[in-house]
Amino acid sequence: MSLRLLKFDTINPEQFLNEKVKDNLSLVKKMNRGEFLDWIISLRGNFSDFYTHNLRNHGWEAEEFFVTSYYIDKVADELYGKGKKIEKIKNKLKDKVRPVRKRWILNVLAEYIKNYKPDVILVREVIGLPSEFWRGFSEKILLTCRIATPIPRFWSPTDWDLILTSTTAYKTFFELNGVHSYINHNGFDERILSEVKNGIKKHELTFIGGLGNRYWSNRTKCVEYFADKVDFKWWGYNGNRYPENHPINKSWNGLTSGLEMLQIYRQSKIVFNDYGMVAGGMAVNQRMFEVLGLGSLLLTREAENLKNEYPKNIFVTFKDEKDCLDKINYYLKNENEREEIALAGQKYILENFTYKKLMNDLDIILRQSFKKKFSK
Repeated sequence: MSLRLLKFDTINPEQFLNEKVKDNLSLVKKMNRGEFLDWIISLRGNFSDFYTHNLRNHGWEAEEFFVTSYYIDKVADELYGKGKKIEKIKNKLKDKVRPVRKRWILNVLAEYIKNYKPDVILVREVIGLPSEFWRGFSEKILLTCRIATPIPRFWSPTDWDLILTSTTAYKTFFELNGVHSYINHNGFDERILSEVKNGIKKHELTFIGGLGNRYWSNRTKCVEYFADKVDFKWWGYNGNRYPENHPINKSWNGLTSGLEMLQIYRQSKIVFNDYGMVAGGMAVNQRMFEVLGLGSLLLTREAENLKNEYPKNIFVTFKDEKDCLDKINYYLKNENEREEIALAGQKYILENFTYKKLMNDLDIILRQSFKKKFSK
């Protein structure tokens, strides 16, 4: 049976997309909605089209919708044409009478959903919209959310028919709230291997992600310990919040994402990883799968699920800050051992955690959940 799925997502950090648009503004202005969507996907930010591309191989009609200002504007052009300005004026007038948070965005999304007629809506992670908005489509659509972050404001588990997550702690929480939940692992898309360049590994030690946030306190403490002791470079959030001479600021290189980020991983001898405190002590972040899939050495904090669920010698773990630095120095000096582990990690991911394989399971889960909901 052919089903239609509309997946809603974001590009994170959105500033990265904004800068790309500004750098290509004359080209972007000429694009229609479909062309702009393809262009965003080609940047490979976040989860790109890793879900929808592979679900289409299972007979789905599946499409991405990126909840960003630039894409929403393109969608509005397609929906309203020359009448877009009038629609915006109507929304502003309504807000003066009865203010509604993000009224314009909600109206554009609702109209697009009406036209696309999906059987399944999949909202991945936090896109800044209240979950009750999606509940309005529940009569004819299977409402699915994928979340492995702190529960956002104006979001309720009970607004969904099905919740996908990557942590057992979250799965248990959602099921206690009476909502069906399944583990949906992160993965790696094999197409990336043909899209990055196979240059020399010119970076000694890298990290891409956030530092300084309360959810990343352990990670930040570790980076502060080794940042000025090795050749370390990182990209991500909050680097400019530190004093100019602070090791974290000095090693910071701004923001990156997508293919640029993946290229850095590919050309790194070692990639440092630590996971947010909301994961309940589990190592589950997307960075792990990207680094392993690209064939670079992953150095990550110890976690029970790493011991229980993964084979030995496909990555390297550390216990604390000192152990982390010791491992960095050791594997920078021992290239053959480092690369042997990195290649074993890549082989394991390509055999077990590609999105092609992961969507085999999701295809079954979504079809079963749709049938269960609408066969009553």
